[in-house]
Amino acid sequence: MVETKHILIVEDEKVIRSALRRLLERNQYNVEEAATLPDALVQPLDQFDLIISDLRLPGGTGTEIIEKTTSTPVLIMTSFASLRSAVDAMKLGAVDYIAKPFDHDEMLLAV
Repeated sequence: MVETKHILIVEDEKVIRSALRRLLERNQYNVEEAATLPDALVQPLDQFDLIISDLRLPGGTGTEIIEKTTSTPVLIMTSFASLRSAVDAMKLGAVDYIAKPFDHDEMLLAV
C-alpha cells in the first residue's frame, strides 16, 4: 500500500487555499492548512512531505518557512510573480515557484 503524502498549504486567501486543498485531496493527498506564517510555524513542519506556501503572508514571507524546516521541501506560489522573486526564492531553497492563478496540471506536476 502506498503511503498518502502529507501536504501543508500556507495561503491567506481562503478561496485559493480551498481550491488547492480540493485539487490535492482529489488526487489522494492528505492536506493541512494555515492562513498565516505564525499559524504555519506552530506546526511541526518536518512532519509534512511538502509545504506549498504563498510568498506574501500575514506575519511574514513564505520563504521564512524554508529556514524553519530541516527536511521538508517548500514550493512557493505568488500572485506577484517576477523573475527576481523567483530567483530569490530558489536561492533560499524553494524546490519550485508557481505563479497564481495556477494551472491545475502544472500544480500537480510540481507536487
